[in-house]
Amino acid sequence: MRPWLAGLFCLAGCGSGIGSSDPSLTTAVAATAGQWQVLDLVDGRVTALSTIPDLAANPGFRDRLLVLRLIPGLIARLGQASGSIAAQADETPTAVQPPAFYVAAFELTRAQWQHLAGTTPWTEPGPLTLPATGMSWRETTAALAQFSARFGHRLVLPSPRQWEVAARAGAAGIMPWGDNLQATIAATYARTAAEAGSGPDPVGQRQANAFGLYDCIGNVWEYTDDGAMRGGSWADALSLARPANRDQLLPDDASPAVGLRVVYLP
Repeated sequence: MRPWLAGLFCLAGCGSGIGSSDPSLTTAVAATAGQWQVLDLVDGRVTALSTIPDLAANPGFRDRLLVLRLIPGLIARLGQASGSIAAQADETPTAVQPPAFYVAAFELTRAQWQHLAGTTPWTEPGPLTLPATGMSWRETTAALAQFSARFGHRLVLPSPRQWEVAARAGAAGIMPWGDNLQATIAATYARTAAEAGSGPDPVGQRQANAFGLYDCIGNVWEYTDDGAMRGGSWADALSLARPANRDQLLPDDASPAVGLRVVYLP
């Protein structure tokens, strides 16, 4: 076992039974405890943690370990008011209160997709810490279903409500950071076409939102379970990356600007 991986399981389980040699015990406890869940994509082990101080720095969280954050079942505002910046007719504001759920802190990386699905659908060069792209919506949902069947952990695409609740992180503005769409402000949180260059960043390079989730806005579009995609990408104007906005590919089409973020259902 790699040293950083051993350290994670000790942090989670030394003296508590969590992270012990009994995977069924680990899974049972993880299903009911922890602000964070860490799922090992190689052996299926789940570890519950109250904090992850090295989330931004630990390379394992972009490789075999999938980090998921508990999003509480609180009342949240979705959509965007008519007449506000770039608002569309299908973005009517509404209040929702979905049940609590776990969502990945990062967009799924190339390394994680290889562990999960065993394929390399992207064609662009780059490190394995880049978000996985090049998968169609149909291919993505099939791969998640196959992984879930293999280990008994349900990994799915977020529903539109789950995705927007997670991306907004309780914010009342157009963006998770407010109503300021200036490129210099947005660049703190999001990789969009407002910046020079092409292609996404490795995941987790920008500032996280209030829920501790990275790259919900920009970098790559993220599939939702209804076949839509949310959040905009490195190739899009910031106005397209608003949490209320959505777009869609055909179910069997793929793009180097579209990836995913998963939801975990214990």
